[in-house]
Amino acid sequence: MLCAVLAGCAVVTNTAAGAPSSSGPQTPVAPKYATVTNFGASITCGYYATPQGASGNIYSTLGYAGVFDSSLSGTTAQNLCRAGDMAADTARAWVMPNAVPALGRRQLYTLMVGTNDLLQCGGQTGCLPNFINAMTAMLSWLALPANDKVLGSSLNVSSAWTPDLNIGVATNTAGASLSFPVQQTVDGRTLYIAYRVFDAGKVNGGTATVQVDGKTVATLSTIANAGRFISTPNGTSDTIWAVGIPLGAVGAHTVTITNGSSGGFFSFQWAGVSSGQYASTTGAPRVMVALLPQSTAPYFNTVEVTHNNALNQLATALAADGMWVTVVHCDSVLNITTDLVDTVHPNTAGHAKLAAAFEGVL
Repeated sequence: MLCAVLAGCAVVTNTAAGAPSSSGPQTPVAPKYATVTNFGASITCGYYATPQGASGNIYSTLGYAGVFDSSLSGTTAQNLCRAGDMAADTARAWVMPNAVPALGRRQLYTLMVGTNDLLQCGGQTGCLPNFINAMTAMLSWLALPANDKVLGSSLNVSSAWTPDLNIGVATNTAGASLSFPVQQTVDGRTLYIAYRVFDAGKVNGGTATVQVDGKTVATLSTIANAGRFISTPNGTSDTIWAVGIPLGAVGAHTVTITNGSSGGFFSFQWAGVSSGQYASTTGAPRVMVALLPQSTAPYFNTVEVTHNNALNQLATALAADGMWVTVVHCDSVLNITTDLVDTVHPNTAGHAKLAAAFEGVL
């Protein structure tokens, strides 16, 4: 790593005679990122990297996340992963409860999410929408700093709405509504609205309409209705999805969310629109999202291309909206003949290649 990012590194110059000399004690340079948080499943936990024996959910510190973290000198790292997790698990159990992005904190987030979505449902109807809806919620939440968001818990709402999870509000009352202002500072930006979704039978679910400046622009359903249950092997049956709504012109907008006339449960979590160009803003949160590595299974690879294309399009759209979201092309770094232990899990050499892919993007 370059000397300039190492705390306490002295600058060496050349004298007229050509001999090196130290310029003396230097003020330590802060690391570019103060914290790094990695989200994912067993691959992120270092499964099959050796030696094993790490603590908690971590199998090995030589997994790609551990190796990548160790390359960030002076950065505090944490690895929030669990074997078997799908996108629904990661959004509900890890990202939303544990990440509070804000300007000036120099936060770096990485995600490698989706291998288990492919293994569990692959090309089945509803698998891709479930994955992308949850990824939209995660990526936009992580990349939008707090000043760009409105939390359900921060709104002055009627008694028909009650607290839900740690930042949202929910209602069962027919016609219950909430409103909040959005100040759009850049033309053509997208408003992202995050809400809670359930498998059928878990709640008496409702629908809610979204209006911007009095015009209905979307209808959101509490019940996952994309043709595939949320239910995951790790027991998650509800999660957070997000929808993007174009706002149009610069200026103030009023957003109103109204529960359906038949009532039923609806939960609003948060909404946000980027007010900056965060890739060029010092200290803004940065998100690095991995395209999924290849497998030894031809069918998996076929579906992987579809999911990776959709994920790449999502990341591109978020970046165009001013968020610092960067794609890491882990889809092309592994040799499936030599770098995998089984169908999808890399060996130690494979993990090192994945780590190098993340380092290369930095």
